[in-house]
Amino acid sequence: MLAQAPQETDGKGLKKYWQVPAFELTDQNGRVFNAIQMTGKVWVVDFFYTSCPGPCPALTSRLSDVHRAFAGEKRIGFLSVSSDPEKDQPAVLKQYAEKFHADERWFFLTGRTSAVFSLANQGFKLSLTRTEGGVEPVTHSTRLVLVDAQGWVRGFYEGVGEESSTSAELLSEGIKTLLKEMP
Repeated sequence: MLAQAPQETDGKGLKKYWQVPAFELTDQNGRVFNAIQMTGKVWVVDFFYTSCPGPCPALTSRLSDVHRAFAGEKRIGFLSVSSDPEKDQPAVLKQYAEKFHADERWFFLTGRTSAVFSLANQGFKLSLTRTEGGVEPVTHSTRLVLVDAQGWVRGFYEGVGEESSTSAELLSEGIKTLLKEMP
């Protein structure tokens, strides 16, 4: 798997791919959360689930590293969306968030299964599928998605595996680029 999708530029910075559609989910505190809350912030998004025996802990750990690297930066937010929303209710997500020392900038989200799958597959164009009879209930992408302050997807970065360290550096550079673009 590539460390990241091609990062063509628009001449002014990172290429704009598409806008994230409107969505409404529930955060780890049981509050309604929607895309409008991220307006004016650079955001990094991943899809995971708390009982994942495979890549999810590594993916969340990588996102935690980026989160710490931008400690105190209020113009950035982090969204971790559960790909197993039936099991990952707010209380479960809250415990998971605490395990990774998430602050008020990092939201762990759940919602209707159809809304989560639509957001992953159509909104972020990341693979998320149900696994019938397998050990894991779903198969999902391990990419981190960078979104700008106007809701445009600006890059994809591998979150696990050998390339994830380099990819995290590239993600950090992308975040810095987008922060510089902000007024």
